[in-house]
Amino acid sequence: MTSTRSIILFACGIALIAVGFYTLAAGSLTLAPVLLVTGYCVVIPLGILAGGRRGRAGAPADDGRANSSVG
Repeated sequence: MTSTRSIILFACGIALIAVGFYTLAAGSLTLAPVLLVTGYCVVIPLGILAGGRRGRAGAPADDGRANSSVG
């Protein structure tokens, strides 16, 4: 299940990329690359990381380690 934060970050990333391509088409050779790199390399990965890794029913995913003590 995705969180609201990750959806907002994805939307902001897509908006940055769209504005970056628009400014690139308009002829801006300084602002457009900054917007595109920020969208692709910063905001979209943050949206992926904000989603988190969840198991079933919203519980945190099991990392495979046993939760028992020996002795």
